[in-house]
Amino acid sequence: MDPALLITILSATGYSWLRMLAALVISILFSISIGITAAVSKTLEKVIIPILDILQSIPVLGFFPIALYAFITLHPTIGPEMAAIFLIFTSQVWNISFGVYEAVRVIPTETLEVANFLRLSIFSKIRHLYIPASFPKIAANLPSSWANGLYFLVACEIITIGEAEYRLLGVGSLTAEFMASGMVLESIVALFFVLLFVVLMNLLVFIPMIRISVKYRFETYATEIPHAWFEKLVKPLTLPIKIIAYKPRFSESWRLGAELHSFTNLIMKHRRIIEVLTASTVVVILASIISIEDLINFSQIVFNGFSRLGILEPLTMLGYSLSRVFIATLITLGWTIPVSIILYEKKTIEKMLLPIFQVIASFPATLLIPFVMDFTIKLGLMKEFGALIIVLLGTMWYMLFSLRGALSVIPREEEELFKLLRISGLKKLWYLYLPRMTPSMITGCIVTIGGGWNTLVIAERTSLDHILWEVENPGIGKMMSIATTLGDIELLIATTVWMALFIVILNRLIWRRIYEIAIRRIV
Repeated sequence: MDPALLITILSATGYSWLRMLAALVISILFSISIGITAAVSKTLEKVIIPILDILQSIPVLGFFPIALYAFITLHPTIGPEMAAIFLIFTSQVWNISFGVYEAVRVIPTETLEVANFLRLSIFSKIRHLYIPASFPKIAANLPSSWANGLYFLVACEIITIGEAEYRLLGVGSLTAEFMASGMVLESIVALFFVLLFVVLMNLLVFIPMIRISVKYRFETYATEIPHAWFEKLVKPLTLPIKIIAYKPRFSESWRLGAELHSFTNLIMKHRRIIEVLTASTVVVILASIISIEDLINFSQIVFNGFSRLGILEPLTMLGYSLSRVFIATLITLGWTIPVSIILYEKKTIEKMLLPIFQVIASFPATLLIPFVMDFTIKLGLMKEFGALIIVLLGTMWYMLFSLRGALSVIPREEEELFKLLRISGLKKLWYLYLPRMTPSMITGCIVTIGGGWNTLVIAERTSLDHILWEVENPGIGKMMSIATTLGDIELLIATTVWMALFIVILNRLIWRRIYEIAIRRIV
């Protein structure tokens, strides 16, 4: 192979990783601010959580118009890069946000009572309680967030709406070009570099952060996560992550002056006035940016899209898509619950399997779509079967890492009590594991189903240059893909709104109610 081509593949992988890292850092900062706010404020929770439900249910393709008009029009060079980072952000952020929200919600009541007794300010609670409590969930969700970003990497680096197309140098766009051109060897080399970078990312970043997160558990003493043999080889290289995670954490050596504490207390004292002023400022800014004519034009676009779709057709598409997501979720629960318990109880197995799972989860499944297509066609299977495989590849890791994170923070005292009473088997599953896993399981279902709807856009219909994958039956993701290919903004907005409303109603009526019951049982 030409050395220049190898350098191109390596540099493309580097560009993709920089975009992914930028989006991940933004996702963590966004999740900490939004997740903690929703968890501690009952008023804002009623606003933030429904909005998160809506946003996480919108596929990456649904954000294409925003990326096109809000970022790409700013600058011909910087604009597409900002658009790609924004699109990757929309695929990474939601499960981290829900993880932070869940972690703060399940802080033990006695811990909150101590914080209130000590009259800690809201800033001190955030610094010393809420963020440390969120750290295990953030660390546990990083591999699946990274995996989801890689899943949509091709779509984020090749932004296409109708005739408008913007290609960025990256491993996603380059691999898609190789596959479409029939360059098998080059495709394999690109996949090898992706796999290599994924392994290094897990060894140098994700696994060290998961290990550090053990120190933030609410228990008297923590259980150390077993170390895999190959971690010793890269231990010196993980020092920067450990320094970042230990030192800047809200350490006692870094204290704010009394003036800032007074300012924080002043804000909390007059927060109602500040909330009104902030809301008024936002309204004024939006009014200055968006004209009445823009609102009328947008309303006309939405009305035309809904008129063209009608009612029966989108309901039929949603029914088919829901069945695909529902089957994928059942299969995911069927294997992730027992596997997560086995990983928790059998540390030797965890040493062997966990790194493998993290590498597989972080691998961009969209790059495997041509192989899934070929596998399905050669076996004479329906494309529905291939679509189910693609949905599973893009969603099942959410649940596995969410459940594993829930089990890893079980208080050691509870585990010792069950050993002392010689409770094991199904009784231990029913009285210890399931109650402790339920909040994370429900959150995992919400995120898995939301991610499932996102992956339908690719699973039901995918177009990579001259390669076209399309399921036989209707689907809301299939319609969104067609609308994006045709550049039909009216149809794209209408199908996105239908999907978002349907998922929000599903979450509000079912999952959120079950989640509140589970939280009350634990806290």
